[in-house]
Amino acid sequence: MMRSTTRTAVALSACVVLAACGAPAQDARPTVRIAEAVAPSPARPLEKILPTQDELAVLGPNGMMGQFVKGGPDMLLASVGEAEAAPADCVSTTYRLQRVVYGTGPVQRVASQSWAGGSFDGPPISGFFGVVQFSSAAAAREFFAATVDKWHRCNGQTLVLNQPDHGAQETSRITDVTVDGRTVSAMVMHDSGTMTQRALGVAADCVVDVEVTDVNGLGGPHGAAGVTSLMLDKVRGS
Repeated sequence: MMRSTTRTAVALSACVVLAACGAPAQDARPTVRIAEAVAPSPARPLEKILPTQDELAVLGPNGMMGQFVKGGPDMLLASVGEAEAAPADCVSTTYRLQRVVYGTGPVQRVASQSWAGGSFDGPPISGFFGVVQFSSAAAAREFFAATVDKWHRCNGQTLVLNQPDHGAQETSRITDVTVDGRTVSAMVMHDSGTMTQRALGVAADCVVDVEVTDVNGLGGPHGAAGVTSLMLDKVRGS
């Protein structure tokens, strides 16, 4: 009886040792990780980002505001088609708020408004001011960085716009492209004789798009760039 009990104890001890030395059991179940959701862009009051009539007095006297337009990506302008302009990368420098320019990005909302001013003693002045809200600040910065690169490469070039439906062709000379931190500006001389200031800027998840036409005497694209900076300050405060 004593020998039987001893053999049983030795066997049990061997089992314990083997169990301790064996590899631990692996949990084959997949690990589920929940990624943190990306915060959506805030519902900014885009109309408050646009300049007021009083703020535009710096461009000229007796200004009048045009109709305010607000909506989704369908509010982008389609006056220039992708196949109508060459070089195509210079469309954003020459023409405002075009669908062919912004259509590839994750645009959520668009707002714009026109303005006209001037006096009997000077040439008429007109302006167009737009703000495009992207799905995120990163998307807005990416679009702006790509646009700055295009504007740099378009400096000194002539864009040719073919309009077969109207049997016409328009050429525009791009000059004075300048980058100043959060803004890029340029001058555009159209073959019609009109001079246009263009400026683009970025803040948070918004890109501001400004055009000022017939600004003789304002000394380069600083008028459009100044309005752009004003609008960018409003984006940060909204």
